[in-house]
Amino acid sequence: METGFTELRENKDYGEDMVGIVILNYNSWDDTEACIHSILEAEPDLDYRIYVVDNASPMRPTEALIEWLKKQGVVLIQNVRNSGYSAGNNIGIKQALQDKCDTILISNSDVRYEPHSISVMYEYLKKNPDVGIVGPKIIRKNGTVQKECMLMKTGPGEKYLLRTRLYVLFPGLYRKYWGKDHDYDHEIFEVYAVLGCCFMFSRNCANEVTPLDEHPFLYEEELILGIRMEKSGWKTVYNPESVIHHLHSQSTEKVKAFAYTCNICSEIYFCKKYLNMKNWQIRPLYWYRSALYALKMLKWSDFRNYRKEYKRKTKLEFDEM
Repeated sequence: METGFTELRENKDYGEDMVGIVILNYNSWDDTEACIHSILEAEPDLDYRIYVVDNASPMRPTEALIEWLKKQGVVLIQNVRNSGYSAGNNIGIKQALQDKCDTILISNSDVRYEPHSISVMYEYLKKNPDVGIVGPKIIRKNGTVQKECMLMKTGPGEKYLLRTRLYVLFPGLYRKYWGKDHDYDHEIFEVYAVLGCCFMFSRNCANEVTPLDEHPFLYEEELILGIRMEKSGWKTVYNPESVIHHLHSQSTEKVKAFAYTCNICSEIYFCKKYLNMKNWQIRPLYWYRSALYALKMLKWSDFRNYRKEYKRKTKLEFDEM
C-alpha cells in the first residue's frame, strides 16, 4: 500500500522492551489527542512509542497539534488513502515491528486508559509466552462493562443461531459463546477472540498472524484474527486487571448506512473465505440482514439514500471469489 510518512519523534534511546502503540485516526484528531494524553498520564514509567496512522482524513491536524505530537515523540504516519481498519493498522504494526518493538498495542482513538492498564497487558504477555494476545476490561461510556469476548469459533451455525435474533431460542449456547458465565470484572480467562478496540500482541505472535486481512474495510476483524490465532497455536486471554474506557465516538454514527453496508460485505467475505460457505448457504443470512436494512430505511434517511450502494456492494461480494 502506498503511504506518506511523516515521522515526528524526539531523539530518545529506546530499550529492547518497548511497547509499540498503534492508534488509527480518521477525522478524530481530538479523540486521538485525548487518547495520547491518557497514555501519558497512565504510563509515566513505561518504555513505549506511539504510532498514529491517519487514514487519509479530509480534516487535517492543526499546527499546534503537530507540534505537540512532535514533543511527545509520536510517529505520525499519513496514509494517502483510507483502506479501512485492518489496512491502516497493518501500516502501524509493520513500522512497530521494524522498530524492534517487543509488544504491539492496537488502540482505537476513542479509548482512554486507566493507570498502568498498558503495563498490565505487557507484563502478562512477558510472564506467559504461550499467550499471543491479551485484551483488557472495557468500560462503556455509560459505565457498564462490555462482556462480549468470544469463547468459541464463529462457524455457520453460530452465524445463524447466535448472531441473529434466533439467539433467544438458544440461551445456554448464547451464554457459552459470549462467556456470560465468566466474571468479567475479576477473572482472567482464555477466549477465542477479544474485542478489536484495544488489545496487545506479543512480537512473536504479531510476526505470525499479521498482516491483518485487508479485504474487509470494517468489521469481522476479530473473527478472522481468532481463526489465525487458533491455526498458529497462540492463546488469547482476557485480563480485567487492565482497564480501559471505550467512548464509542460518533465516527460511524454519521455514516450509519455506510458502516452497516461494510458490516454485511465483511460478513459475506468472512463466510466465503474463512467458513467455505457457498453463496446459497449465505443468502438466507443476507436476506435477514437486508430486511433489517429495510427497517432502518423507515427511520434514517441515509439508509434510504444509500440503498443502491448497499445492493451494489453486497452483490460485488457475492460475485467475488
